[in-house]
Amino acid sequence: MREPLSYAIAHKAAEAALDAARAEGARICVAVVNRSGITKVLLSDDGVGPIGIETARRKAYTAAVTGVATSKFAAFAASPAMAVAPVHHVDAGLLAVPGGVPITVDDGEVIGAVGVGGADAETDERLASRALEGLKDLTA
Repeated sequence: MREPLSYAIAHKAAEAALDAARAEGARICVAVVNRSGITKVLLSDDGVGPIGIETARRKAYTAAVTGVATSKFAAFAASPAMAVAPVHHVDAGLLAVPGGVPITVDDGEVIGAVGVGGADAETDERLASRALEGLKDLTA
């Protein structure tokens, strides 16, 4: 098992998402959590309300503890197989909405996740993915 997610990695991911959002004219909140879903960094741009902040945190949590992007988790949660055990019954912290992506290292181990809230689902997902682009050198 690798070292826990460092502050340097978490902050770089959060800044990358926030910068990408500002370049598009979007106002978002970005949360970065460790592999257990504990918040390491939370950055909220001007004008983001409480729903954007909470959804960012929960999207990051969901991606970290499930190990998959929340868009994939949302598809799974909507499947007939989950009808008998809805995700909110399994863990009330899970949020089956696009906008969360796991942070992985070269061997595929999940060390944390990024969650973005405040825009629409497609934009949140794209910006969360953009946060990972500059981390390759830090997570190798």
